[in-house]
Amino acid sequence: MMGGMRTGEVHELVDRAAQVDASCTDCGVLVAAVADLRRLKSWVEGREVDLLQRIAEVSSFPEKSFAEGAKTSLRNGGQLLERAHTVACVPELGASLADGRVSGEHVDVLTRTLRGLAPPIREQLIDEGGKLAKIAEQATPDEFARTVRAEARRLERATDGLDRLERQKRAIRFSSFIDKETGMGRWSAVWDPETMVRLETRIDDQLQAMFHDRQPENCPTDLLEKQKYLRALAVAALLDGQGGRSGKPEVIVVVDHTQPGPDGRPAVDWGLPVELPERVLADLCARANSYTVVVRNGVVVDAGGQLDLGRSSRLPNRAQRRALRGLYATCGIPGCNVRFSRTKLHHVMWWRHGGATDLANLLPLCEIHHQRVHHNGWLLTLRPDRTLSIRLPDGQIMTTGPPRRDAA
Repeated sequence: MMGGMRTGEVHELVDRAAQVDASCTDCGVLVAAVADLRRLKSWVEGREVDLLQRIAEVSSFPEKSFAEGAKTSLRNGGQLLERAHTVACVPELGASLADGRVSGEHVDVLTRTLRGLAPPIREQLIDEGGKLAKIAEQATPDEFARTVRAEARRLERATDGLDRLERQKRAIRFSSFIDKETGMGRWSAVWDPETMVRLETRIDDQLQAMFHDRQPENCPTDLLEKQKYLRALAVAALLDGQGGRSGKPEVIVVVDHTQPGPDGRPAVDWGLPVELPERVLADLCARANSYTVVVRNGVVVDAGGQLDLGRSSRLPNRAQRRALRGLYATCGIPGCNVRFSRTKLHHVMWWRHGGATDLANLLPLCEIHHQRVHHNGWLLTLRPDRTLSIRLPDGQIMTTGPPRRDAA
């Protein structure tokens, strides 16, 4: 693997991070120390990849040899071996990892994307390794993942993507087993994107029907565990036949005059980060309830339905939720990747303080950030162009511009 930080630079980073002791209360110093640790961690991950590549040259079971030395699981060793294979295919990304400019997570993003591509498309994406490495150095892993997926989509549009979908349909798997330690049953499943859309829609609909305004006894207090618990109950209810008949799928077509999608086409939001061939999308659209949301500079120009309820209802209606789904793919807090379908619409000016159930006063928030606003003193301000400002209890202010979403 090419490149890498000099030993003296590594020692300097270690020394700077070690000098920050428990008495330090300067946020800037603490954040700088975190940045140093990030580079050190990336350097360590680069060294792991380099050593595993060397082990692979002398061991017939390199992941096992690495796992024994690292005192980790064979599964983790296998994941790292995949990372090493990606670095071997894209040496520019390996050099950035060795120099601490990207993380192992960035490499794993490319690994996952390459795994699902047909060989000709995979080779084309690998050929863009130099460009991808430069992008990764300036992006978070989540941002890099969106860029890589978009580039893979662009390359696949030369074909219609049906070959990939057919491979995905053949690759679906379902298994179940009993955990010997806990006695609990466990499921593991892999679905193609088209099936995943249908299943997630059914589960989300059932979740809303059962727990829209209540929660069951014995519900976990941890917010992430709570969501998993409620979804498990929703699945169990569907298996027991408690759910109603499956309605038509819902498609939100977002026409953004300020951020057109590739080739000028509007975004099609399925509520899931899935990629489907255009012919499949066309067939699904023909069988779905379609709604168009027109936006400009983060403002809904047209969405249909009643978008302002005033004080007549505390609960937002379906038209308001569709309109906001056209603006936001995820929770409205910048950097949060919880899908829109798993958010609640929050009154920025609280209902109890006289806030209206109008579109301009509603913001999608995930369970965790909803709790932060209501119980941890986060103060939100939403401007007419939907620029969001968040004042934290320590005085920090985070501001993000109008919502932007990538077109499909």
